[in-house]
Amino acid sequence: MTTYQQLSEIEVIDRVTVGDIALFEVLIRRYNPYLYKIGRSFGYNHQDVEDLMQDSFISAFENLSKLHNKMYF
Repeated sequence: MTTYQQLSEIEVIDRVTVGDIALFEVLIRRYNPYLYKIGRSFGYNHQDVEDLMQDSFISAFENLSKLHNKMYF
């Protein structure tokens, strides 16, 4: 997984959308701290923030192809 940490978000999304779904973990690891801080700043407790983060990542994964199609100008 360490070699994949050098990939840009676009490269990771490209690979995930063509079937390398294990790489979605790279995005999770990159954005976990940010989402956690945002959730806590809204006053949610630790468990609620983890639940919200999980829901967010599931939704992002399910809709990744829509984002992928909008990333190219």
